[in-house]
Amino acid sequence: MCFGQTVKEINCCVIGAGRIGLPLAVTIAFTGCNVVCLERDVDRVTMVNNGIAPFYEDEMSEKLDKVIKNGNLRATTNSSELSECNVIISAIGTGLDEFGKPDVSAINDLIETLSVSIKRGTLLLLKTTLPLGMTDYIADKLSKKTNYSLDNELMVAFSPERVVEGKAMYELRSLPKIIGSVGPNSTERAKDLLSILGGEIKIVSSTKTAELCKLLDNAYRMTRFGFAADVAAVASSNGIDAYEAINAANYEYSRNNIPLPSIGVSGYCLTKDPYYLDESGTEIWENRGFMSTWNVARKAADMQTTDAFKRILNYFGNLEGKIIVIAGITYKDNVDDSRLSHGRKLLKMFSGRGATIRIWDPQCADKVVEEIAIDTDSLCLDGADCLIITVPHKEFIGWAIKMENIDKMRSKLIFDGWGLIKTSDRNIVVIGTGI
Repeated sequence: MCFGQTVKEINCCVIGAGRIGLPLAVTIAFTGCNVVCLERDVDRVTMVNNGIAPFYEDEMSEKLDKVIKNGNLRATTNSSELSECNVIISAIGTGLDEFGKPDVSAINDLIETLSVSIKRGTLLLLKTTLPLGMTDYIADKLSKKTNYSLDNELMVAFSPERVVEGKAMYELRSLPKIIGSVGPNSTERAKDLLSILGGEIKIVSSTKTAELCKLLDNAYRMTRFGFAADVAAVASSNGIDAYEAINAANYEYSRNNIPLPSIGVSGYCLTKDPYYLDESGTEIWENRGFMSTWNVARKAADMQTTDAFKRILNYFGNLEGKIIVIAGITYKDNVDDSRLSHGRKLLKMFSGRGATIRIWDPQCADKVVEEIAIDTDSLCLDGADCLIITVPHKEFIGWAIKMENIDKMRSKLIFDGWGLIKTSDRNIVVIGTGI
């Protein structure tokens, strides 16, 4: 049972068929609920309705096909269908503006869309990453526009999405669900809904607390990665192998869990979430005279990408006519998503200095990035001057053992951004992050 209804009686709309919204919609539909996915992209709607996953996610293809065929899920571009739903889940994306501040323009659009369609008694569950206080802002605006009383005629709750790409379907079932709401009725409605997915329920005292939980996750991770980035910088300048030092420091010492450094920390959430949290403490940072730890960490990690570019530039002196192979255009290992990746950032840096870029990525969903066709094997090393390993895809880990086609490179320079290369071949020059 779910708020007095069986799952068959739940009519749920998930707004957004992206990398959070679609796995969530499929997972809810797989429990037996009726789900419609509201999506602006007509091509994506067509793919979903044909049972075709628009991106890779473990378990997605089989389950999507099943819930489409049994009629539990369909996609649409028609926002008027919101009026037929008793549960609405927002999974729309948010980002940063040109000044690095939270861009909430999509939230205002969401409010306008909901205000003309949401029916009395509906639960609005926000899964979108938000600045602190935004859930209450949305709830207040909707209540005034619809004349629905909050927590009685209009239920509103925030539950942070914490899944990782590639494992989203599994983690939607297994991870604890944090819920913060505008009142006890909203809490119960959200709890009943999320309980059908699986995993423990953790109720917090307010929507702001729940919003903070989401931002804490990635700001904390960013702080750790920034620490590793600065360790790499110190190690490199002192002729020390950062990987050796960190592995030794962590060895059989439970109080240490220092992450290994890398050429870049990127992706949709780690790029923006620390700045969302930072925005809530602007006055604090100004009064004390220095910025947050996670803001500094974000900048420290970004410097490793810049440092890689500078070291390669210094090695060659001039990049005109040089062929640079970027091994990994996705934002991290073994995913197919290249949004906001440090590989893309490097591509722009090197192409801006006259280098010819090749992209080697056996995982990326895109076939072309910045008008460059993506190669899927090491044959792209033929005639290249430099190979940059940006992510430790399983294929790159395997390649590092035998280093196929390395002999075909014109200049055998490797920038190892993840400490994968172990070679004593004097004809190969290896530089990298933290080494």
